[in-house]
Amino acid sequence: MYYLIETKDQLNRFFKDEGNECYLQFITNNSEVHPKLQSLCALYLYSFSKEKGFIINLNHPEAFELDLPLNYLKSYTNIFVKEKTKALLYLPQLPYTDIQSIYYLLKNEPLDSLPKTAAHTFYERKFGANNVNKIIPIAKHYEALTQEFTALSPYIINYKSEASNKWYNEILTPTLAKMVSEGFKINSDFQKHFDIKEKFSIEDSKIYGWYNFCTTTGRPTNNFNKINFSALKHDSGERDAFEANNDVLVEMDYEGYHPRIIAYLIGHYIDNKESVHTQLAKMYFETEEVDKEMYKKSKELTFQQMYGGISKKYLKHEYFNKTQKFIDALWGEFNEKGFVKTPISRRRLLKGNYKNITPQKLFNYYIQAFETEYNITLLSRIFEFLKDKKTKMVLYVYDSMLFDFSLEDGKETLQSLKKLISSDFPIKLKKGSIYSSLEAL
Repeated sequence: MYYLIETKDQLNRFFKDEGNECYLQFITNNSEVHPKLQSLCALYLYSFSKEKGFIINLNHPEAFELDLPLNYLKSYTNIFVKEKTKALLYLPQLPYTDIQSIYYLLKNEPLDSLPKTAAHTFYERKFGANNVNKIIPIAKHYEALTQEFTALSPYIINYKSEASNKWYNEILTPTLAKMVSEGFKINSDFQKHFDIKEKFSIEDSKIYGWYNFCTTTGRPTNNFNKINFSALKHDSGERDAFEANNDVLVEMDYEGYHPRIIAYLIGHYIDNKESVHTQLAKMYFETEEVDKEMYKKSKELTFQQMYGGISKKYLKHEYFNKTQKFIDALWGEFNEKGFVKTPISRRRLLKGNYKNITPQKLFNYYIQAFETEYNITLLSRIFEFLKDKKTKMVLYVYDSMLFDFSLEDGKETLQSLKKLISSDFPIKLKKGSIYSSLEAL
């Protein structure tokens, strides 16, 4: 038996004397398009106080406007959702707690790894159709989502045990939701470089990426509809398809990001006015004059040492001596406690979640975790700064940030952004109307 809400009277009776927490799932008309462009046809809600599940039907001929259940939902102090990033695109006004984050913090893998029930497997196969309620009866929605809620319940119960959930829930997920909601302007070259299918999400000549933070390293990927937005290629012409929606694209790119992060963590001074690879080349080759070949070799050597293991001959240099001591201390703590905590969110890198882990791999994960947490925290501040401006941030790619800049915002906005982003690490600026043809600013 399931409980269906289709009228104002039913809604009023249900929410009478309702508790403070619930679980909410969104049923959309077409799940195959980007979440930004989906429209809601129903809501699944499980009431913790009533210990009952409900379907709030928004497609009924006599259905109420969404504003009505929204007003009731605002009365909850906490609403658990499967993916907060999506929830914020549908109903941004509500106080969500992200179950995806909770699961990831415990398991170091996405919720997709949960075993699927027969009902939910059927449901997902049929869910990609338009006018989904004409294809799948409401009872089937209820059955599948109730089973899904049952599978998620243990993680809801234990969510407060993970201290890092606060950062993921209040910083990461809202920031990623803002990132994907902006969209990236495309031009006529788009069709030349990408295989456009009928279901491809395009609105106002924009397409949208999707950031997945549930990765082994914690570094988000950005993929949607087979486009890897985190690695748009130069040589294939993919970047030719993206242009400014305002006046100009401005890229702010960190110089030698990982070597500088390591220096930051180990307390080693690196001059921000000179390339980090030039400085390390001087160390490697014991010279003050660095040519192009030395510079190239320096980059190769540095990444070899950082992620392949530090050679004994380089331990005489302070940078690598301190780095090795940091790796040794990290590895010792990992084995003693069974985990290490990342620097900002305090996410636990649990020993049981990694196979064939080595000191160098652990160090790599730790550095990438710092990079991600530092950047996402910074991005949240950037969005706050830009909230009343025409300039938008359209792409985040590990060590760079791309802005769709409006000249109306003035040079002051550009200078403020530059100051904000380069507070700890130096950046290079590029500009251009097309993503493939950015030039030094």
